[in-house]
Amino acid sequence: MNATTSLSPHPLPVSSLRLDIFSQILLSIFTGEYPAGTRLKVQHLAKQYGVSSTPVREAIVELTGIGVVELFPNRGAVVAPFGIPEIREMYHVRRILEVESARCACECDDLEEIRQLLAETKSLQQATRDDQWTVLCSDIDKRTHTAIVNAAGIKRLKAELNRYDRLMHMVRVLLKNSELYLDQILEEHLQVLEALLRRDQDAAATAMSRHLQATCERAVEGIFVRGIPESENMHS
Repeated sequence: MNATTSLSPHPLPVSSLRLDIFSQILLSIFTGEYPAGTRLKVQHLAKQYGVSSTPVREAIVELTGIGVVELFPNRGAVVAPFGIPEIREMYHVRRILEVESARCACECDDLEEIRQLLAETKSLQQATRDDQWTVLCSDIDKRTHTAIVNAAGIKRLKAELNRYDRLMHMVRVLLKNSELYLDQILEEHLQVLEALLRRDQDAAATAMSRHLQATCERAVEGIFVRGIPESENMHS
């Protein structure tokens, strides 16, 4: 994927218009195409996409909800700063939510899905490192985090994590050489899953916290060190 993807001048499919626009604008913010302070003009964006202003306005509202766009009187929607401090802040919030999910998941009556994920994770650790292995690692990463929040059984907690999911997805899209980290991620997941099956809340919380702290630093390295030059994307 081209990291400098810009707004398409062609109409997008009717389905998922809001999500498509949301993703394109978010990508442009993360790559620095829309630096901090850029005004997002609804009519201008709608014209670029060839759509009505409604899906654009809805996308901007959602971007505001996850903190990458700010609304100001008489200025409208303005791109918020994005750089290493913002990445770390995003992961800090996610860590708070997922650590609590891990604690609550220890009290779930049925941890069969967690048990199955543990077995799959151990199997992947022994599997051949090829393209299919990389795909399977990406899949189990998503399923593991989803299973834990589902096991926690708290709807509002799940809703908050879902709001951050698209944000985290874009971070993963921009992460360079992510395959370098897969073995480490599998081992970190293993520690979380084992603690959950022991129903050890403190151990599960600690393992999840360490995993997401490490994930944050991998994002910083992959985006700003290996990927997008930091000098072009840090805004005060």
